[in-house]
Amino acid sequence: MLSEFIAANGVFAVKVAVATGILIWAVIEDLRSRKFSNRSFLISCAIALLTSIALGSGSNLSSEIISATLGFGAGLVFFLPLVLAGVIGAGDMKLMAAFGILVGWHAVLWTGVYGLVWGAVFGVIQIIVRGELRGLKENLTTLAITRSKGNMQLHRIPFTAPLLLGWLSHLVATGAFR
Repeated sequence: MLSEFIAANGVFAVKVAVATGILIWAVIEDLRSRKFSNRSFLISCAIALLTSIALGSGSNLSSEIISATLGFGAGLVFFLPLVLAGVIGAGDMKLMAAFGILVGWHAVLWTGVYGLVWGAVFGVIQIIVRGELRGLKENLTTLAITRSKGNMQLHRIPFTAPLLLGWLSHLVATGAFR
């Protein structure tokens, strides 16, 4: 049955389906517990790696392993500065590393860029819904004048949701849904 699906839809479709499934799983876990656990990270890595190896049989296996390694590394390298700056949590970085095993470094970077845009949109919506526009203005003024965070109140959102939307935006932008 799986071989029939792969034959009909191709390796790319299987990778997209598994990668999207991992992101959906992460969103559900993030909404429930406000984190992406180490256990989920390890399971996601195993699923992604096994899928990549299974789909990259024969002479294509070595290029599949290189792509998986670069994707994993991109998830760590691109998102580490965001973790250190307190923009996202370490679980989001680990999620993108596991996700990168399947989709490669290029998709990790674009998913991250689109995810940051979606995260900003979610943050602004959260501020508007909570009626905290004045606080946003004060925070932006403080940043512009002092170039320091000071004692600003930061808004937290489950960032896995913007990452999922970033992935879907990347797929649309690359024409994967044609």
